[in-house]
Amino acid sequence: MSKALYYGGKMKTRSGGRKHDRAWWQQYYLFGSIKNKSYTWSGAENFRRHMTKYRKAPSVSKKHARPGDIVMFKWKKEKVYNHAAVVVGNSGRDLQLRHHGGTSKTTLSAAVARYKRKSNYIERVIILRPRSRG
Repeated sequence: MSKALYYGGKMKTRSGGRKHDRAWWQQYYLFGSIKNKSYTWSGAENFRRHMTKYRKAPSVSKKHARPGDIVMFKWKKEKVYNHAAVVVGNSGRDLQLRHHGGTSKTTLSAAVARYKRKSNYIERVIILRPRSRG
């Protein structure tokens, strides 16, 4: 998700300590052989907190979701949100999503249905609209 916002959405990085929610960055050192990332760059829950608290990303409804919005998933047995996808389309009935993982192209209803009858089902979904590139 961070790569999509950085490279595709032109969202600027934010400096700060690796573990702090206000920071959002990745860096390379030793001539590009080692990559370091802030916790908000690479962890879904940390990313969610960064987007809501420091970037002031509002929640939007499925009906009003548009390309570029971020869908965050929380499973029943998890304490925090641990997956994210980007909205690439809204047909009015369903959201088309792209994300890393098994099926990179999916819809919101298909993602939820995939876990519906499992003990660790998707318990909660929020949709965030990135509003600040700064």
